Parts: sequence; structure tokens; C-alpha cells
Amino acid sequence: MTEPSDSLIDDLTLNLAPVRRMRPQALWLGAGLGLLIAVVYICVFYGLREELVAMLNGVWVGQPIILLKPLLFLALGLTSIWAVSGLTRPEGRPKLRYFVPVLAVGGLVLGNLISELAVSGFGDIPQRLNGGVVVCFTTILCGGLAGLTVLWRFWLRRSASSHPVVLGAMSGLATASLMASAYALHCNMDAPVYIALVYGLAVAIFTGGAALLGGRLLRW
Repeated sequence: MTEPSDSLIDDLTLNLAPVRRMRPQALWLGAGLGLLIAVVYICVFYGLREELVAMLNGVWVGQPIILLKPLLFLALGLTSIWAVSGLTRPEGRPKLRYFVPVLAVGGLVLGNLISELAVSGFGDIPQRLNGGVVVCFTTILCGGLAGLTVLWRFWLRRSASSHPVVLGAMSGLATASLMASAYALHCNMDAPVYIALVYGLAVAIFTGGAALLGGRLLRW
């Protein structure tokens, strides 16, 4: 004789289908492809900064910050993707190693900003921020949004994280940082105050917005 509970269980499981396991390799491949598209977009519509063009021709021009700026945000974006891959499943937990790169990059940017202000004061800030602020800010935000949309379509909507706010924040940090890295190939504004208040603020705002969306959309 069939128990009523057995029939209920059968009804609940009638239309269940197996779900493909989420493989980190696909996430990394998608991140690499997205970064490549962002770099091509910047090169075609904005153009590489002159110093980088000279370097590609074998001539060293300028200061190390020309390479360090895009590499800084590239490292931040890739380590955030690493965190996303670890937070996707229910057993994933926010671990200290996910946040160390974020704290290291933030500390480096703020440290350079404090050093600059200690030497030159606050009087030169308007001059050091006078150059493509709106374009830089909107490019990072719009590029981050495009990346986050694709990430949602192919990855985040299938996730089952126990920490949706953190997953959302790391996803936003990843896409905005990778877009900032691509845009830095064009931007010739290298002052620490510019990197902190334009690049850093754009990435921070986008990360905060993605955290709020994660708290609402990634719950299960």
C-alpha cells in the first residue's frame, strides 16, 4: 500500500532534471574572453596611449606606472574571479585569502595617495583630476555592467551560494576591475589621486551596487 507521503514526494520530484555541474574552467575562459573583448574595444574606439605604442615598437618611454596601472586592476579582477568560483556552491565560504588581494591593492593605492598628498598637498588635486574623468568613470561602470550581465546569464543565475551578498560584491569587483584594466591601456592619467578617486571610486561604487543586487537576486 502506498503512503500519502510517498505520492507527495513522487509529485514533487516528477519534473526534476539533473543540473550540469558548474566547472571553474568555464568561468575562467569566459573571464579571459570578456577581457579580450574589452581590450579590443578600447584599442579600436579609444586607442592605446602613446607610451604603450612606443613600447610595442621596442622603445621604453615613461615610468613603470604605465604598466603597473593596468596590471594592478588586472590582478584585482582575476583574484576576484577566483573568489567567485569558490563562492558559487553552498559549501563555499568567504575566506581570508579572497580578501587579501583586495586589501593589498587598496592599501597600495591609498598609500600612494597619502604619499602624494604629503609631498604636494591638496592644492594640485583639481589639476591632477583634469582629464577624462567622466569618460573613465562611465567606461568602467558601463563595461562592468556589461560583464556582470554576461556573468549573470551564464554563471551567477545557476549558482547556489550561501553568501549571496559577498558573491555579488566579488562578481561586481571582478567585472569592473577587468574593465578598468582594459581602459588603463588608453588612459594617460597616472596620478595617485586620479587612480584612487576616479578608477577606485568607480570600481567601489559598482562593487557596492553588485553586492546589493546579489543580496536580492542570488538568494535560493
